[in-house]
This record gives sequence, C-alpha cells and structure tokens, in this order.
Amino acid sequence: MGDNKFLNTFSQMFLSFIGSVFLFSFVILLSLRLTLFSEKHMLKIANQRDYYAKLTAEINDESTNFALGSNVPKEVLKNAFDTKSVKLNVSDYIKAIYTSNAKLELENKEVLKHKLLQKVESYVADKGINIQSEESLNILADKIMIIYKGYVHPPILINFGQKVISFKKYLTVGLIVSGILFFLMIIFLFISLRGYFHRLLRFASYSFIAAGLMEMVIPAIILAKGVFAKAAVGVKSQVMSLFIRTYINSFLWMFIVVGGVLLVLGIISAVFSERKRKKLIYGIY
Repeated sequence: MGDNKFLNTFSQMFLSFIGSVFLFSFVILLSLRLTLFSEKHMLKIANQRDYYAKLTAEINDESTNFALGSNVPKEVLKNAFDTKSVKLNVSDYIKAIYTSNAKLELENKEVLKHKLLQKVESYVADKGINIQSEESLNILADKIMIIYKGYVHPPILINFGQKVISFKKYLTVGLIVSGILFFLMIIFLFISLRGYFHRLLRFASYSFIAAGLMEMVIPAIILAKGVFAKAAVGVKSQVMSLFIRTYINSFLWMFIVVGGVLLVLGIISAVFSERKRKKLIYGIY
C-alpha cells in the first residue's frame, strides 16, 4: 500500500515537473515572439529611448567632421539632417529587418542631398571661394550621404533579421507544441489525482513556481554577465551600440517579469489549494 502511494506521488511530481518544463518553454517562446521576433517591439524601444534624436545628432557630428577635410566649417552642416528624415529611414529599416528579401532604399535621398549641396554652395558663394567644378561638391555630398546611410541602414541588424525570419516558423511550431503539451500534462495530472481540484492546484503551483524561477534566474544571470550585450561590440555608432544593448536587455527583462508573474500565480495556486483542502476536510475556509 505504501509502495503504491509512493509511486502515485512520484508519478504526480514527475508530471508536475514535465509540466513546468513545457510551461517554461511556452512562456520563453511567447516572450521571444513578442520581443525578438517583433518589429513593433523594436520600434517601441526606439521611440522610448529617444533614439532618433540622438542618432540625428551623431550623424550631423560625423558629417561635419568629414566635411572639415574639404575645408567646410562645422557650422555649415551642423544641422544637415533633421530628426524627421532620420526617423523615417530608420523606421523603414526596422520594418525591413523582418521582411524577406527586403530592398532598402533611402527615403527622400535626392532631397537630402540637394539640401546638403545648397548649404555648401551657399557657404562657397558667401565666402567668394572659387571651386574648380561642381563635381567636387557632388562628390562631397555623395560621401556624406554614404555616411548617413551607414547610420540609418546599418548592415548588422539586417543580417540579424534574416536569421530571425528563418527561425520564425519553427518558433511558432514550438509555441503551439509546448502549449499543447503543457495542457495535456495538466489533464493527465488531474486524472491521476482522481478529480481532486485542490490537489491539482497544489501540483500546478509547483509547475508555475519552477517555471517562474527558471525564467527569472537564467535571464538574470545573463544580464549580470552581459553575455548578449557583447553583440554590440564593434558597432561604430555609440547610439546604435546603446540601442542594441537596450533592445537585448528589454526582452531579458520581459523574461524576468513574466517569470515573476508565474511565481505569483504559483503562490496564489498554493494558497487556494490549501483553502480548498481545509474546506473539503473541515468545512472551513
């Protein structure tokens, strides 16, 4: 009799453990789907962190430094590009990251180049500087536009996006499978508990707490060690480097928050289980 009870308890604990693994897989994949695999999340981070304004300032600074080599003072091109054009091009870029075979072209490229030429030509005319040909000004404007494109359309995230797209269908399948398997584990557990709902809540609380702890502890360790933050190493733009680190940290923090929610659900389930047990046995809450 004692052996049967032990085997029953062991099998129920085993089902609870397997359930926690499937639940952990489900919430991890769901979190990834809502962050790493979502252009909306990346756009949200860019808007929240005032990324566009900071990037515009960095582009203008880099452009003026480059123009100094052609004897064009910094004040001439200090506001060469505006935040609106940068935001438009960066937003298109972020959307293209999650699009197969995306062909990136700068929005209003000719308009932006024309504004550059106007600023330089106005400076040249005001100072009475003689230039050999208009072609030299065109070359300067073209090179500054290359700098601009390098900031608003950096290759690093496009390569990342194409890899994300290739795994997206597998993530969706994994999400569905892990969700179904967790649901089946709950059904099997309920059957093995002979329909006692308070016992189901107790064992479910084990799954919630175990999954919650896993989802909190693992990302917290990664955050503390800065493992994924190293992905931004080597990025020329300081603003882009900060954005990548913030973006990566954002979905790690989402894991921690979701893990905390599961932990709270586990505690609530345990409390309700105990209350129902006392009601069943003693007729009290």
